[in-house]
Parts: sequence; structure tokens; C-alpha cells
Amino acid sequence: MHVRFYRGGFVATLAAGPIFLSTLGLAPLALDPARSMALHPVVVDGAVMLPITAASIVLGSVLAALPVWLGGTAMGWIAARNPGLAHPAAWALVGGATTAAAATALDFAPDTPIGFALIATGAMCATIVRYGTRWSDDSAPLTPHAINACAAK
Repeated sequence: MHVRFYRGGFVATLAAGPIFLSTLGLAPLALDPARSMALHPVVVDGAVMLPITAASIVLGSVLAALPVWLGGTAMGWIAARNPGLAHPAAWALVGGATTAAAATALDFAPDTPIGFALIATGAMCATIVRYGTRWSDDSAPLTPHAINACAAK
């Protein structure tokens, strides 16, 4: 069975940088709501955020291309053989877990803003890749027909 994840992989690769920036900004609120601070008006100004977001698309795409390609290839292959793993939640969990392992190896603890942002970015990008993934029988293995066909084998 052939797996095509290129559409979702392309979107996830482009979105990785802005997702990381967004979750990095929200990390203090998620990790410690009592100590979170109010945003300064300059931070949310479009003239400041537009070039930062554009730069994050370029840098994020470079950094995310290989993990997105490897993850899409591996999860597409696994989901073709086990339809239960084609569920988007499974892809999000695997994306978050593998990114957590990489973040921990790079000495970014999950309870720090950067570690939180890396894990959230991995989970969200994996979900985006999943929604752009198609299998050669075009059944997206969670359909009842595909599940019954696999059970009959």
C-alpha cells in the first residue's frame, strides 16, 4: 500500500515556525498561570510580529523538514499496517512523545517554555501531517470498510 503525506508534510513544515512561536508565547500561561504576565502592546503590534513570523517560517521550515519527513514516512507505513494508528490522536501522541525525547536529549526540560513549545509543535505538526496523509486505497484506514478488510486478513 502506497502512502502519500506530502500535502500535510508541506503544510506542517511551513507551519512549524509560527506554531513554535505561538506556543512559546503561551507557555508561561500554560505552565504557571499564576505567574503569567500581561503582554506589552509592542509585542502584539503587527509591524513587529510580521517580520518575526516571516523569519520563523523560513527557519522553522529548515529545522522541521527532516523530522516531518521521517515522522510522516514512519507513521504512514505503520498506519497502513495497523488501522488504529491512523487516528489523528495517535499521530499527535507520537509527534509529541518523539519531540519530548529530542527536547530532553537537547537538555530542554518539558516544564520549561522552550521544552513545552517544542513538544506542542511536534504534536501539532504530526496532526497536520496526518490530515494530509492518504493511503493508496484512498480509504484513510479508519473507515469501517478498511477495518473490516484488515480484520478479514
